[in-house]
Amino acid sequence: MRSIYLLLLSLLFLSCGQNEVLEVASPDAKNKINFSIDEKGRVFYDIQRIDRPVLTKSALGFTLKNTDLSDDFEVLSSSVTSSSTTWETVWGQHQEVLNHYNELTLHLKQKKSGILIDIIAKAFDDGIAFRYAFPAQNKLKDFVIMDEKTEFNFAGDYKAWWNFADYDNYEKEYYNSPITSIGDTVNFARRPDKEERANMCNTPLTVEVSDDLVISIHEADLTDYAGMNLLNQKNGPKLKAHLTPWMNGDLVRAKTPFQSPWRTIQMGENAGDLVESNMIMNLNPPCVYENTDWIETYTYIGIWWELHIGKTSWAEKTQFGKPLSKNRPHGATTENAKYHIDFAAKHGIKDVLIEGWDKGWDDMTGSWTGYGIFDWSTSTSDFDIQEVCDYAKEKGVRMMMYHETISDIDHYEPRMDTLFKMCSDLGIKTVKVGYTGDVNYDYERNTYRQHHHGQYMVRHYKKMIQTAGEHQLLIINHEPIKFTGEQRTYPNIMAREGVRGQEYNAWSKGNSPEHGVVLPFTRILGGPIDFTPGIFEVMLPQRKWAKFEIRVRTTVAKQLAYYLTMFSPIQMLADLPKNYEGKPAFEFLKTVPTNWSKTKVLNAKIGDYYTVARKERGTDNWYLGSITDENARQLTVKLDFLDADKTYEAIIYADGKDADWVTNPYPVETSKKQVTSKDELEIKLATSGGQAIAFIAQ
Repeated sequence: MRSIYLLLLSLLFLSCGQNEVLEVASPDAKNKINFSIDEKGRVFYDIQRIDRPVLTKSALGFTLKNTDLSDDFEVLSSSVTSSSTTWETVWGQHQEVLNHYNELTLHLKQKKSGILIDIIAKAFDDGIAFRYAFPAQNKLKDFVIMDEKTEFNFAGDYKAWWNFADYDNYEKEYYNSPITSIGDTVNFARRPDKEERANMCNTPLTVEVSDDLVISIHEADLTDYAGMNLLNQKNGPKLKAHLTPWMNGDLVRAKTPFQSPWRTIQMGENAGDLVESNMIMNLNPPCVYENTDWIETYTYIGIWWELHIGKTSWAEKTQFGKPLSKNRPHGATTENAKYHIDFAAKHGIKDVLIEGWDKGWDDMTGSWTGYGIFDWSTSTSDFDIQEVCDYAKEKGVRMMMYHETISDIDHYEPRMDTLFKMCSDLGIKTVKVGYTGDVNYDYERNTYRQHHHGQYMVRHYKKMIQTAGEHQLLIINHEPIKFTGEQRTYPNIMAREGVRGQEYNAWSKGNSPEHGVVLPFTRILGGPIDFTPGIFEVMLPQRKWAKFEIRVRTTVAKQLAYYLTMFSPIQMLADLPKNYEGKPAFEFLKTVPTNWSKTKVLNAKIGDYYTVARKERGTDNWYLGSITDENARQLTVKLDFLDADKTYEAIIYADGKDADWVTNPYPVETSKKQVTSKDELEIKLATSGGQAIAFIAQ
């Protein structure tokens, strides 16, 4: 009888008058969204978790150019449906994904204008999502959104994990504070200018409500819309959608029929539940490719880290207007490429990324900006791309292409089809595409023409992925738009940066020991990350201009664990080849998988520690990664995630004796032992340390 009651509760809805409430609950009846319309015809929603208020009465609606869509609404009708299906990922953290939800659709009409809007809400066991849909109609055809009024009003001033938004760059430090302090430039910002806009943060935003409830605010299926930031309303724990604008102030340009991205509220009993959630992907359309055999996951090396630490240069002759020093020559030479290819072939690594191979770098300004300086097809005088690709093919290796667009979309987008065909003809599988600098920089006005996170660039990023797919190419993006689950639809978008990655350790004050135990519960909730882990030589060359120590603020063992905790289907072994030679820990990097059938979070506390276990797709092997912040820890982990009928050899890569990220970051102790699912392991982590374990089925 109780199960029947819960089913009826999950499908409950009322639709008689404007003061009535309409609601839908998740299949397990724990998550519920309620809609209401007040006497002025204003539409609101609130969300509950097990009858506990999570988001209180929050406004919905829009301001269009010449039309206010915030009040005078009536409900024409509503309907509720349920769906439960499973689908298989091409790659990911889980092989099979359950897509189970109850859905409520409200058909609304604004009485004074006659404009029709639908609100569609889906209630999952792991969260709530809703979106707006503008059906085809005579009263509204072409339109411009000038404001989205969606609010997220919290029931309390909870602890939030956030970083500053600025319309163009996600590569920011994360902070934790009460919701009411989000975007506080006085206490948090290092550069309170256009790079750190007051009172505004990026999504995903993660909020710790209590010891048994953690939520994340984000969006899904962002394909033809402006990226959503969250604006602190400064009148309580209240946030509002703040869309990234076109340069003339328009937010979204559209025509009916049209729908917004989903506004998502993931919910779990702990931070690990957010990591295991598939809700964001479930809100995206199915894969568009009938055949996905050409899509693969793997690890790669490259001419990359040496550029960032100042060993070599991207440019051939002049870097940012200054002649190259003899101590910093051009990195992407034919000779250096062959050296890396030989190393990759020796160790079974599939790809070699080569940055700086093409002409144009010598003409770049000091702000990583330029316009019309690249054609992305002409090699420098000391690099022969055909020779390099032929040599790689002989060795069973491929070149990974790098296109630094410098956000010159005016020139890059028209050439994408030709450039991607060139890559395919050369035997290249993956193109890493960077977007440094200002979008379509205007030299005459000394300004840029669009924002990275606005609708113009959202459209471009999608077109780039689609064009690559036509040539069966894989894409990694740097300086991207955030992930919103589109890897389900286009599984050739493998990873995106959009974060303070490893490179910040090479030329800045670097990433804090806490950074790695924040990202899995914030940025990576949106989708896989190109963090570029694997640095073994953590003490780096110092720069004459630096007034701080340049180094990686982890132990080497933590760099190993990152291959499990920093999820990506294509992972870079980022250090210089010479720093891997002869190191026993390199064996782990050579064999670590990049595609998983199951993922289980074993323990997690945002900003403190994180342990995750993943099962390799196609085998019975499991892998575990555990990391900590600046504090040393000892964690007890049950191995009940292992297959119950099997014995495993655990190959353990742990912080060595007296390891400490400040004074002794290098020791990695390797050991082996036989284990089963009935066993427990004591995991000892040094300060900013880690541990990686391969469980090989016997």
